[in-house]
Amino acid sequence: MSRAFEAFTSPLSWQQISLLLDTVQYFEDAPKWLSIPNELGASVAVPMTSETLQAMLGCVTEEDAFSRVSFSLEWEEGSDEGIGVLVVGLPNGEAVRQMTVLSQFSPV
Repeated sequence: MSRAFEAFTSPLSWQQISLLLDTVQYFEDAPKWLSIPNELGASVAVPMTSETLQAMLGCVTEEDAFSRVSFSLEWEEGSDEGIGVLVVGLPNGEAVRQMTVLSQFSPV
């Protein structure tokens, strides 16, 4: 199996993250690959949970709902095929590590 996705940076606003979180919470029992824009505006499919999106949402403010901040996203392969870690670099310098089994996620 090929990599889930290549590392990229995504400029996201509070509004965008909030909408993504709403989508993930709606499909909580059936996790989805989300279309996340890269720095060039192209969509990249990323398996993301509500916990990860909540951490991202905590880095932006609703008062500045349309201002974008950069998040780095990368995939670390696990020892077993189809299992790995989504690493999201937050603007505050911290990182969220989401253990992921790719087969549990389906397209939106």
